[in-house]
Amino acid sequence: MASMSRETASHIPTVTEPPSRAEFLENHVHPERPLLIKGLAKDWPAREKWSLDRLRADLHNHPKVKDRGVFFVSKKPVLQDDIVMPDFLEGILKSDDVMPDSIAWRFWINKKHNKTVFHYDTNAENVITVQVKGCKEWVLVSPDTPLPSYPFTNFTLLKDEAKLLRNKEAYTFDLEEGDLLYVPPLWFHRAVAKEEVNININWTFTKKATSVVTREFRRETERCDLLHTFKTSKSALVRGAYGMAIKALPNVGGIGWGLKSFVASPYRPSRTALTGRFFKELFQIPGTLMTLPAVRATLKKVDKT
Repeated sequence: MASMSRETASHIPTVTEPPSRAEFLENHVHPERPLLIKGLAKDWPAREKWSLDRLRADLHNHPKVKDRGVFFVSKKPVLQDDIVMPDFLEGILKSDDVMPDSIAWRFWINKKHNKTVFHYDTNAENVITVQVKGCKEWVLVSPDTPLPSYPFTNFTLLKDEAKLLRNKEAYTFDLEEGDLLYVPPLWFHRAVAKEEVNININWTFTKKATSVVTREFRRETERCDLLHTFKTSKSALVRGAYGMAIKALPNVGGIGWGLKSFVASPYRPSRTALTGRFFKELFQIPGTLMTLPAVRATLKKVDKT
């Protein structure tokens, strides 16, 4: 795929009517291309019922919901009377094509200026996010033109955004109240809250198989393979070094593969590819050490649940 600069990137594919399940799968989920649906949730009861304090209290008191520090998550449906799940998504979550342990409901509650810095979601998650209240500015970056990341992580090195996005396939847009966004697997993204009250609900799922092998997918496969090898090594020295490294890195979204099985694909990394990946990740360490103080300061500013 030819790369493009931020200035010349096309607008993110946008529709005003929700697609059928077949259309959504064929045009977006299977090829792993993003989609913005304008106004899908404009009539949800949640838009009137949810406030920062009320939603936070409801989620804290809900037996199915866990507090993950920056968002709330549930493996089961919650607050169903306040939302209307799109038919195309409901069909996907009930299908045999997704990993059951990957399905989750997430709730984000943010004030103005809160920033989620560049990363991609682990476990090759497909993310459906709805802006229930407020507005956020998003940037999506294709895994075919990936951003540099901290060694063995899904978290982008903290650098000047204009330089990061140079010669990338990137989309910059506002996710307005009532809009739905589909973020395909391994697409880097960041979001900045623009209103005093910002509430999002996410659904996540991981496909059992993919035919899309991007540059970042290769890295993801290789890094997860290596991390699993380090974590399960027979050598106590290797396992100890792995544990120390994990503690030193920015804690954003987890490291490695957290599901029972890895997504099936045509790509099988060779030993040469794994060796090359190991050294490529090590070469990022100097940049990591220089930016860690700024990263930790940035993470401290993120809204907590």
